[in-house]
Amino acid sequence: MIHMLRPLLMHRIILVSLFIINLLGTIYGYVWYEPQLQDTPFIYWPFVPDSPTASLFFTIVLGLWIAGKKSPLMETLAFVTLIKYGVWAVIMNILFLRELGPDTATFTILMAVMLMVSHGGMAMQALLYAPFMSWTVRSFFLTLVWVIHNDVVDYVLGQWPRYPSLAEQIAWIGYGSFWLTGICFFMGYHLVLRTSLDNKFIRL
Repeated sequence: MIHMLRPLLMHRIILVSLFIINLLGTIYGYVWYEPQLQDTPFIYWPFVPDSPTASLFFTIVLGLWIAGKKSPLMETLAFVTLIKYGVWAVIMNILFLRELGPDTATFTILMAVMLMVSHGGMAMQALLYAPFMSWTVRSFFLTLVWVIHNDVVDYVLGQWPRYPSLAEQIAWIGYGSFWLTGICFFMGYHLVLRTSLDNKFIRL
């Protein structure tokens, strides 16, 4: 089905439009994280703004495709992080909305809904463009190291994105996040890596 849509999804106008949308979303995301980054040791900065970095990876992928080039590492990073942090943010904002009281400002509710929609779109992009991606074993394992290290920084070293109302549930959130990492790589293996490899032994 997705391959039938290839002429549309890979059309230059669509790719350029998505490039601009993801670039603007990435910039907005880094601005959103600015207050937390001000209180964060510089060494952790690359691992704190999870969602903007995910959309940055995909923005790079789109830019390469527009230029007629490919990067298995960027495509692997983009797929895994778009789904991981897209789904993560949707779940976090659902939990956040459940914690709100009846007198919560409409703006706060709308902001949470906007974040759910935009992050859900991140995950959808990864699924839509998975058939056009190519991974390697090297890109798979390098991305695995990056994402697991990011989880450690977030939940072992305490640099997870700030949701004060959910702080008491951080242990379960961290536990779920590690499982989400595994699910994303499992999906990536079956949707992308297996079809990218010629070695049938690795395709088991």
